[in-house]
Amino acid sequence: MVQHTRPQDVSPAEVHRQARGVAASSDHLRVPLARFEDRLCAGIIGLQAEAAMLMIDRIRDNAHQLGIRLHEDGCQPNFVVIFSDDSQATMRSVVDRNPAIFQFVPPAERRRLLAPAPVHVFSHVEPRTRDGMPIARERNLVSPPVSRQQMAHSLIYTTTRRDITSVTIVFDRHEVVGLSVGQLADYATMRGLAETQVPDELPLNSILTLFNPQGPHPEGLTDFDRAYLRALYDWVPNLPAAAKLGSVNRELERLRVERAAEAGPAPSER
Repeated sequence: MVQHTRPQDVSPAEVHRQARGVAASSDHLRVPLARFEDRLCAGIIGLQAEAAMLMIDRIRDNAHQLGIRLHEDGCQPNFVVIFSDDSQATMRSVVDRNPAIFQFVPPAERRRLLAPAPVHVFSHVEPRTRDGMPIARERNLVSPPVSRQQMAHSLIYTTTRRDITSVTIVFDRHEVVGLSVGQLADYATMRGLAETQVPDELPLNSILTLFNPQGPHPEGLTDFDRAYLRALYDWVPNLPAAAKLGSVNRELERLRVERAAEAGPAPSER
């Protein structure tokens, strides 16, 4: 079953620790979490047309609920989902064919990206100024990235942001047997709209455990997942990661209030 809101035996501190563990970022105090700022265009490769359209519609609906702008039909996909007989080999091919992009990927991250796994995910993250201008990078030790801005200094905001400009998600075909299109679309949403990883322990259910043999295997995005994404896409993109992660508990409470309002008053209160 999908877990809704925070169980009574899970404290706000545990929710916060889970949010920190899910975030694929190490410097939470100075570096913003990456998110989509450009218009999103989803595309599916290796899936029958009807199922692919259902999956695209669900990803687009998830993105729309977060306030992400969407491209019209016929766009060039920047959110690509691939179903492959060998996801590891497919991702290796993606790396080999895009040297200009992967030159900035640290060796440790590249090894993790190409390690055996049921799903391989690569998010191309581009550093940009607070106002969205790309910051040029060179692969050497004498020309560090430099941005020139006015009125960008703050103790609250960072002067730069991290934009996800494209995502490639490769599923192993034999690993998705028995899973629904909705589950796969929501998993892709959680991995693609945010740079996320799967920590060893999760006090709250998350779609991120979909490929964990021990489970749980939620039917879709859980309340924790929705709260995490809502916290990420709330307000400006150039807040330090800690500020976004600290809002996950607040978003969980908002979800509880919204669900209670949708359900209406209890029979005894009518």
